[in-house]
Amino acid sequence: MLSRLALVAAIGLLSACSSAPNDWSGMSSEEIAAWKAADFAPEVAQKWYRAGFPAEFAARWQARGFELDTALAWNEEKFGPEEAHEWIAAGFDLDDAVENRNKGLAPIPKKSD
Repeated sequence: MLSRLALVAAIGLLSACSSAPNDWSGMSSEEIAAWKAADFAPEVAQKWYRAGFPAEFAARWQARGFELDTALAWNEEKFGPEEAHEWIAAGFDLDDAVENRNKGLAPIPKKSD
C-alpha cells in the first residue's frame, strides 16, 4: 500500500537526482527548447528528463502541484496529472485510487463547507 508509493518514490528520486547535471547536457536542441518553453530551470528539467518525462508532460504535472517523486508514483500506476489531481482532491491516496479505479469507480469531488 503506502510502501509501494514509498518504494517508487525512493527509486525515482535516487535515479533522477543522483547524477542529474545542472545544465542542458544530454539533451537535443529541440528538447532544450521544449524545457525552456515550459519554464523549467536546467537542474529541474534534468531531473524530470532523466525520470522519463517529456517537457510538456512534466509541465502538466507541475501545473497540478506535483513534485517529481509523487508524479513518478502516480504515473507508474497509469494516472495522468489531471486524473491524479482529481483523485487527490477527492481525498484519495494512491493505493485507494488504484483500488477504486480498478473497480470502475471515479472520484467524486469533496463538497466545500
